[in-house]
Amino acid sequence: MSDGAAEQSAAAATSATAAAPQPLRIHTISLTDFRAFPGPAPAVFELGGKNLLVYGENGAGKSSLFLALRDFFAMDSPGSMAQRLAAQKNLFSDADASACSVEVTIAGVEDEELPFFTDVARWFYRQHPATSTRLLSKDGRSTGLQKTVNQMARDAARRSAFLDYKSLLDTNYKHGAEAVNLFDLAVSGLLADFRVTISGGTESTIGELWQAIKVAQQAALEKTRTEKKEQKVRDVCVAFNSAFRSALDRLLPKANEILQALGWSNVVLTGLSSPGVTYQTDHFRSARKLEGLRLQPDISFRGKPLDRPQLFLNEARLSGLALALYLGGRLACVPAGESQALKLLVLDDVLVGLDHSNRLPVLDVLSSLFSDWQVVLLTHDRTWFELTQAHVDEKAWRCVEVYEGDTQAKVPCPVVRKAENMPAKNMLAKAKELLATPYLEAAANYTRQAFELAIRGACETKNIDMPYRVYPKGHKRPLESQAFLDKLRQWEASDQQKQAVWDEAVKKLVTMKNVVMNPYSHSSAPNIPKQEIQQAIDAVEYFLALLKK
Repeated sequence: MSDGAAEQSAAAATSATAAAPQPLRIHTISLTDFRAFPGPAPAVFELGGKNLLVYGENGAGKSSLFLALRDFFAMDSPGSMAQRLAAQKNLFSDADASACSVEVTIAGVEDEELPFFTDVARWFYRQHPATSTRLLSKDGRSTGLQKTVNQMARDAARRSAFLDYKSLLDTNYKHGAEAVNLFDLAVSGLLADFRVTISGGTESTIGELWQAIKVAQQAALEKTRTEKKEQKVRDVCVAFNSAFRSALDRLLPKANEILQALGWSNVVLTGLSSPGVTYQTDHFRSARKLEGLRLQPDISFRGKPLDRPQLFLNEARLSGLALALYLGGRLACVPAGESQALKLLVLDDVLVGLDHSNRLPVLDVLSSLFSDWQVVLLTHDRTWFELTQAHVDEKAWRCVEVYEGDTQAKVPCPVVRKAENMPAKNMLAKAKELLATPYLEAAANYTRQAFELAIRGACETKNIDMPYRVYPKGHKRPLESQAFLDKLRQWEASDQQKQAVWDEAVKKLVTMKNVVMNPYSHSSAPNIPKQEIQQAIDAVEYFLALLKK
């Protein structure tokens, strides 16, 4: 190929890539008068098409966001959705029931029939059935494309997954000392969205086929017993069993791939055993029933089969196994790159059964195997939140903190604040907020935490060696802040002017440590001058800005 032809080919490939439609992504989530978030002003979470990491104190409203998204993307009729939404209205708000709403702004689709999607579109789910599902153009006018919108909503619902820690227990502890049976979980959630082509060339899902069995069984149980009705149940069972086996064959390698990626190579899912669903016919109605409603995971640990894994494996391995089943189920049901539809994965505190070293591989799995999904990760663990911030790509993630609002107010309203990528800056933001309240003791405490994070981070950034011992020789306690400050004062810049600026910044930190950060952040602190706390905040803020440069 000539150079000119190669250039043309490369240009064409670049043009094709640039012209390829982008998948749907959530840009904002607004909650008004919904559970922990009262109206009239909405609480807005800004995603900008990125993944979202949320830290929330217990009771601050983190789970309200999880439930809002789960209900928003549920495959319900507008009427049932409206009823469920009305039940989630904020308990303390005096607003009318119709004020309760969940709004999601999406963007990314490029389509000649939906040109406004190149900018922004919005789906509204409100309390009234008449307005439960609407698509608005960017200027707020109804588009009249209800059919297309409903299909897009169904596509997103089918490809979305919502997982909390209680869901993980459904795969292990829920079964007590009995053999684990995942059948109900599989047909209602784990593999319910798995699509197959059945006889006649029509498409269906595991969930739809299971419902068809239930409907056919109900008809066969009517007083008038006919062979035709019973044959219908048997035929649907055959179709279901074939589809179910295909789904299990897809799930098994996916789950083991995730187990390996999570670092649990000694736990292997050797099989997923199900006898197949059959219909037992009999003259007596009470004896006509479905049989074979079982799905048993066959698990080995270090080469030894486990009959009751929930009684043998520790919580971390059980959590890893549960995550592998759920995430593997999503990958089995939703092949990569199959559609422009939104693929949303929302995880609410699912990692509480893992220590921090076993949590980081989960982030790697999300990054590698769910790169074309939009992920919302919620946690109440502050340390884990900061560790995740440092681990993920800031170009792909937005970080948000949610704090419980003023409990003295008639209607407490959580505070939603964007989190900086530097944990120390997040602490300073909280300190400023408390200083304005004014809650001086708490403001001083947050300033001290920002100070400690800043100097530790500076030593790492400047590659300053620190003795690594939990209890260094001659010390009764772990390394204190002064040890880091002493090292920072010894750091030498290549430029004399830079050195002078650095020395001055460190000097301010030393002064503020002695004045505010140390004595004034303890319970026995004297009266704290607000001005001195502000000076301490300014000193840490200046140091962080210098460090970033």
